[in-house]
Amino acid sequence: MTYPPPSPDPFNQQPDPYAPPPTPNPYTPQPVSGDPYAVPPVSADPYAAPAVSGAPYSPQPTGAYGVPFTPYAQGPAAPGTNGMAIASMVLGIVGVLLCCCYGIGALPGLIGAVLGHISLKQVKQTGQQGRGMAIAGIATGWSAVALTAIMVVLLIIGVLNDPNFWNEIQSGSSSSDWD
Repeated sequence: MTYPPPSPDPFNQQPDPYAPPPTPNPYTPQPVSGDPYAVPPVSADPYAAPAVSGAPYSPQPTGAYGVPFTPYAQGPAAPGTNGMAIASMVLGIVGVLLCCCYGIGALPGLIGAVLGHISLKQVKQTGQQGRGMAIAGIATGWSAVALTAIMVVLLIIGVLNDPNFWNEIQSGSSSSDWD
């Protein structure tokens, strides 16, 4: 006999809180109740509470691979952003950035403004998103055209007011360094 004699441990009766939960046998057959393809009964009142089947917290129906599904069809997908509105805004911004490049900014600005007007009409008809981008494309597109025109006029005025320009034209000499 050992000293002190073993006594029943009152704390040994509780389960280990850190032990993994017991796993059910995956090979036991599941109980089947009726036809699995049966349609649930439909109430005459569309606002009535759904029929309760089983426990109050029964699991949701699942499709293949355990992914939950809804038995009702989803509505059409929400319309996305109009692609022409995005292109209009991008071309308008590019036109503004290129307005100082000897008239190059007018082309993307003009295309951006035209696409902005077309996409604004499409957005109103189809209900797509992108109205703000279309308006931004129109504003930046026409701004790019106006700024490019101002820059070209200033460039022409600057060239015409250069005294060396007129002297070279009158003398008929070339400004090329290769002569």
